[in-house]
Amino acid sequence: MVRLRKAVPPFNLGIPGPGSDSLSANQPKLSVKGTTFRPEPAIIRSMLKTLKRSGLVLLAWTPFFIVWTFLAFSYAKNLTGALLTSAISMGTAAALGIVVWYLCVRIPWPLRPSLRFYLSHIGVAVAYSIVWLFLVFSLESIRSGQNMFVRYWRSPQTGFELFMGILIYGLFAGVSYATQIRDRLHEKELMAQKAEALANAARLDAIRARLNPHFLFNALHTLSALVKFRPAAAEQAIERLGDMLRYALKEDGRDLVEFSEEFEFTKQYLAFEKLRYEDRLCIELRVEPQCDDFEIPPFSMQTLAENAVHHAISVRPEGGSIRISGTCSNGRMRLTVADNGPGNTHENGKSHQLGLRSLRERLVSSFGPDVVFETSASNAGFEAKFEVPIPAEVRLKQRALQG
Repeated sequence: MVRLRKAVPPFNLGIPGPGSDSLSANQPKLSVKGTTFRPEPAIIRSMLKTLKRSGLVLLAWTPFFIVWTFLAFSYAKNLTGALLTSAISMGTAAALGIVVWYLCVRIPWPLRPSLRFYLSHIGVAVAYSIVWLFLVFSLESIRSGQNMFVRYWRSPQTGFELFMGILIYGLFAGVSYATQIRDRLHEKELMAQKAEALANAARLDAIRARLNPHFLFNALHTLSALVKFRPAAAEQAIERLGDMLRYALKEDGRDLVEFSEEFEFTKQYLAFEKLRYEDRLCIELRVEPQCDDFEIPPFSMQTLAENAVHHAISVRPEGGSIRISGTCSNGRMRLTVADNGPGNTHENGKSHQLGLRSLRERLVSSFGPDVVFETSASNAGFEAKFEVPIPAEVRLKQRALQG
């Protein structure tokens, strides 16, 4: 009987044959399911970080290896033997140093001087030195094929090497505790920064909670006056109030907004007040286009404008004028809001300061010491101005364009 055997395809070793595609190192590797395998970026970063740390450890350990090689060569007069002896001595010391490192982590540095702490480290240092010498003698015996314990035990160098073992332990322990202290200080600094950021956020939320009802109260007061005396203008005022409320809701807790957004909101607010005061309110706007590259806190410009309207227009039957100017120079933006009201009176100056204190706090919280906030009062009126730096990303983009 003749049995038919099923043809088995030849086993493919991956070597290209005639008509097949050539192998390339750039071709992606395939997994079992046939999908492309690519290492995760986090894994690559972790491997690179580990390699970097290992390289730094080897670099830091090189001077000790060189010194030990010199000492061994001064006795053996043989460079190869000195290198092997140094590799055995420093290699075992480094391996035991890993144990010392984690032991110091388990035994943290005491806040107050502790005799038990120092005695325990002295005992561990002696044990480290004895174990280190035992490992060195054992490896030297294996390398030479002789019992090196008797030779080293009778050698006068043994006491010196025992003392060196204690010093090496102290080196490892000192570096470990120094690293722990640095990490703890760094953690405390991060916690302090986080606590400061939370405190600033809470302070800004409190200011914002007072600011929004204040703005809404003044807007409703203006609207009520228009409805009572000028019903035709009240409809336009309601539309403008709706636009302003949309901005207030859009703000949604942001610390900074674009200058153009705040400027547009301020113009809407002044147009809203213009419906009430008509010719009693004169407005002058001089803002450079470069100001749009900057960011300022929400309601910052509007707060200055509202202050000017309240203290220069509403208190005088003849009204007054408000001037808003924005200039840019040397990577900074200066915003000035001035009025021609009675800025030199004590009562008005005090009320001005009460209204601007919250704005000063918000500017300092957002920009820190880089912000400049100034106010001045005279017979010509009251002036408030602040100066802020340009955002870092805009500065980098400008430098790239210039380069």
